Amino acid sequence: MKAPVIVLLAVSLIYLPAISAQRGELPRFEVASVKVSTKPYLSIAPTRSGGRIQWTTDLQYVLGYAFHMQLWQISGSIPGSTSIFEFDVVTDAAATDEQVRLMFQSLLIDRFHMAFHRATKQADGYALTVAKGGPRMEEAKDEKIPPLPDWFRARSGDSAQMEGSVAGTSRGGYAVDLVGRRVTMAQLSEALQWLVRTAVFDRTGLTGRYYFAIEYADDDAPPEVTLPNLFAALKELGLQVVKQTGEVEALVVDRIEKTPTEN
Repeated sequence: MKAPVIVLLAVSLIYLPAISAQRGELPRFEVASVKVSTKPYLSIAPTRSGGRIQWTTDLQYVLGYAFHMQLWQISGSIPGSTSIFEFDVVTDAAATDEQVRLMFQSLLIDRFHMAFHRATKQADGYALTVAKGGPRMEEAKDEKIPPLPDWFRARSGDSAQMEGSVAGTSRGGYAVDLVGRRVTMAQLSEALQWLVRTAVFDRTGLTGRYYFAIEYADDDAPPEVTLPNLFAALKELGLQVVKQTGEVEALVVDRIEKTPTEN
C-alpha cells in the first residue's frame, strides 16, 4: 500500500524564451550552495520560503524544472537518481517562478558546466479533447473559491494556496486523486504529461479556467479495484483522450559534469 503524498503537478504553463544560456544572458542566484547528498531520498520539486530555496534531488528533476520540460523531453548523458544533490540557494523574495527557473539554468551552466541545445521531435502521445455532451467542470468566475471535495480536504491544507495548480494525491489502496483549482486545460494537459510520461496536446478549445476533482486507480491496481483508470475518470469531466502524434520541444544535454564545482 502506498503512503499518501500530495504533489503539485502544474503551477503554471509558461514556455521560457529561447535565450542562449551559454551567452551568459540569464539571471543568477545571489547565493548558491550545491553539495553531494547522503540522504536516501529525493524530492521532485523545490521548497521555497521567501527568497530561500532548498531542494534535495537529482539533475534530471533540476533540468526538468529549469527548462519547464517533462523528463521524457530531455536526453543526453545525465547522471541518474543515484547522484543526489542538496541545493540551498537564495534570491530576491519577489523573484517569480519563471525567474527562478532561469536561475537554475545559470546554476547548471556555472557549477555543472552544462552545455545543451534545443530541438524538436515527433512524439507518440495523446490529444485531450472535449467529449460528446461538453465539459462537466465548474468554470472559475470572479474571485469565488469553491470548497475542496470532502474526501480531499483533509489531506490538502489551505485551499487558497492551491489556486492555479493541479494536485495529484496517492492515498494508498491504489487510489489516486487529481484535483484542479482554477486551472486552464493547458495546465491539465501538462499535468497529464507528467502522469502518463508522454506528450498530451490540449485540443479542447476551452479558454477558461476550471475547478475539477476525480479519483482513479493507478497502473498497479489489481482487477478487483473498482475505480476507473485515469482516462476513464477524465470522461467524468466531459473530457476524453485519443492517440495523437505531434511535434514537441526537446532538450538535448551535450555535456554535464557529475560533480559540481566547489561552493
